[in-house]
Amino acid sequence: MSIRSIRVSHIVLSTEDLAKVLIDHLKEDEYKDREMLFKVFAKMAKKYSACGSRHKGGDLGFLEHNTSAPELEKAAMEAPVGEVRGPIKSKFGFHIFVVTEEEEMGDLGMDGLESSMASGPGTL
Repeated sequence: MSIRSIRVSHIVLSTEDLAKVLIDHLKEDEYKDREMLFKVFAKMAKKYSACGSRHKGGDLGFLEHNTSAPELEKAAMEAPVGEVRGPIKSKFGFHIFVVTEEEEMGDLGMDGLESSMASGPGTL
């Protein structure tokens, strides 16, 4: 499994059937636009998710390795940005998720810190 720095949003549901219904809805043509998809996903997370992250639209932030839901972490590492995936079963329920962002992994220097002093995207 390659290590990626990815930001993930998810919705945790109690049944696989409900997860599939939401995924089918999110895969409709009207959500081909990534920004629209992320907005609708966040609304659904606030309404349906059984996870505390629902208050942030399902946003888990950038995934730490060895998360409490390794099944979700593994699936997310293999998923492209902007594509709804799932359902993935974990001890918490059934997750549907979307990778919302990916950071380039910088070359790590001898001290383990990124060697470049560059700022984030869009800065001089």
